[in-house]
Amino acid sequence: MAQEGKEQLRSNVASAIRDQIMARTVHPGDTLRLGQLAEQLGVSVTPVREALLLLTQDGWVRHEPNRGFRVAAIRRKDVEDTYLMWSTAEGEIAARAATRATSRDIDYLREIDRRIREADPEDGHLATELNSTLHHYVSVIADAPKLDWFARAASRLVPLQFPENFHVVPGWSEVNRTQHGPLVDALASGDVEAARSGTAAHFHGTGELLMQWLDSLDFWEEPDDLVAPRGPGRLAG
Repeated sequence: MAQEGKEQLRSNVASAIRDQIMARTVHPGDTLRLGQLAEQLGVSVTPVREALLLLTQDGWVRHEPNRGFRVAAIRRKDVEDTYLMWSTAEGEIAARAATRATSRDIDYLREIDRRIREADPEDGHLATELNSTLHHYVSVIADAPKLDWFARAASRLVPLQFPENFHVVPGWSEVNRTQHGPLVDALASGDVEAARSGTAAHFHGTGELLMQWLDSLDFWEEPDDLVAPRGPGRLAG
């Protein structure tokens, strides 16, 4: 139980630091100081260091020997690639779920979709919470833990986190209200290809909305000195 508490604290600290990066409280190239962050967040240095190592793995932060942790540049192409992998994984999860969904599963998904459609448009947090509930339950039906791992890993790389904030993206609320019904229909009919392609398109379209919004905010910062040098080409296999 204590270990779970430590992991939750690390996750919470990582989320708070990621929020600072997103809000441009800190910028690409800035040094992230452990003591200063610990004081800001009201925690000890240890969970801050663990959170920064986690963010390093996810590409938000760079760890430089003898220089500490620095904010990494967020490149548009990297987000495009993230959504390519995320939409592919979610499409395969839905395809698997289409072979396993029971009538009770479909009834539950339709109820969640109904609640999404009838939710107060002003309650963005409820909409995103219900969205996460629906997609999580599809992954439960699929029982494909490796695919789910890839999907969750991709979600950590997106510069706006579910379920807390995505409702602010222009156009997302309409997508959330209208696009889940056909996906549930595909699961109900056992149509594997429709479930796969429809879900992949759903996630890809969401990514396009996010990137268009970030474009409008002039979000991307890619200074030359922050772009990693290109390594040797990959051998054909």
